Amino acid sequence: MGRKLTLALDLGCHELKGIIFELMEYNNNIHVLAAKKEKTLGIEDGKIKNPNLLKTQVAKVIDSLIDETGDYVDEVYLSIPPVNTLQNNIVKQMIVGDSNGSTIVDNSHVSELTEKLIDEIRRKSESQELTLIDFMINEYNTSPSPKSKYEIVDNPIGMDAYSLGMDMFFILAKSYVISTLQSIFDSLEVVMDKITVPYVPGSLKSVPYTARKTGALYIDLGASFTDAVIFKHNSVVHTYSLPLGGDAVTSDLVRAFGKNIDDKNFNIAEKMKKKYSNLTIEAEDSQKNVFFEPDLLSDVFLNLEQVKLVMRERVKEILSMVKHEVEQNQVLTARGINYSQVILAGGTAKFEGIEDVANEVFNMPVLVATPFIDSGVDFEEINSPEFVPVYGLAEYFAGDIRKPELSSGFFNKMVGKLKTIFNRKKRG
Repeated sequence: MGRKLTLALDLGCHELKGIIFELMEYNNNIHVLAAKKEKTLGIEDGKIKNPNLLKTQVAKVIDSLIDETGDYVDEVYLSIPPVNTLQNNIVKQMIVGDSNGSTIVDNSHVSELTEKLIDEIRRKSESQELTLIDFMINEYNTSPSPKSKYEIVDNPIGMDAYSLGMDMFFILAKSYVISTLQSIFDSLEVVMDKITVPYVPGSLKSVPYTARKTGALYIDLGASFTDAVIFKHNSVVHTYSLPLGGDAVTSDLVRAFGKNIDDKNFNIAEKMKKKYSNLTIEAEDSQKNVFFEPDLLSDVFLNLEQVKLVMRERVKEILSMVKHEVEQNQVLTARGINYSQVILAGGTAKFEGIEDVANEVFNMPVLVATPFIDSGVDFEEINSPEFVPVYGLAEYFAGDIRKPELSSGFFNKMVGKLKTIFNRKKRG
């Protein structure tokens, strides 16, 4: 029997990032065989504006990866910009015992309650033209008797309980987005198996279990959007999307040189941002003039300290806006939700010195995440914060990092119920 290869593809606002991997049976680890990224075309502000352009770029990434591995992929995992989705939580209780007392909770009880929640979500979303694409069980609670209080547990399997409760975090996508993606992948004759948003697998990959228990803030600094997730008690308790990202830094550079923001000037400033990708201001920076592209500089000249200040202030503003939103959220305040660690990922997190800027904003420990890619090939270039979401996507579905306490077979069964909305076609 041949190896099973899977493609994880992140449809980012700025870049498409993909990896082909295989799941190693002996240790259940993701082994990357090929990686590719291309500029995103056909997506503007996170929305699909030109399906044909998007299809061209998706095909380019897939063909390149298949050529490199020399084998066809069996499955495709996809993450789409969160602007196309809605996220929420749903809580439900179920009596598992009887009038005489409690019973032992097993996988069938958890499966039954999960199915009831999924059915309820689908019923409520159909009239809104929304499609359930993913879910994650945040937490369980049990009570040993009708009059006892609920107790939050990581894993209810094997416990004596009169009732079982579940808090499910779920993601709905706009149905026309799913149908558009189906059409694109059908035309390429490629499987489209599972879909989610990048910040969910990215956060589960980056935030250690202990931090998810005690409280952590994950921030994915993308090109057009900055997405945030707050964990508490190993649960996703809040998500937030800010329509600002690395592109805002680039635009600020264009303005700093007194130029209009058009495609030419933006691309020049993007190259400048990548070349001087450092937010730490050194004493000698004020003596270093920045000469990069005469067409951009025009009659305005900046030294390196000024360029860094432009980039630093915008990054600081974005992080401060995330902090403000979280601190002003009344629901989080009422529940006493807080966090003690910040984890950064995404392309903008590649800035040197961004930990110091974030520490200045949040005044707590800050970690810049990398995927720690397991591969026989030298992938040092992509072992960076920008590949955390796509590598996390691979682990999220293949390795099932959502609820490791429960059997993977249970989750494969439940996620399999979502597959019915997608086509099962193979290429070639």
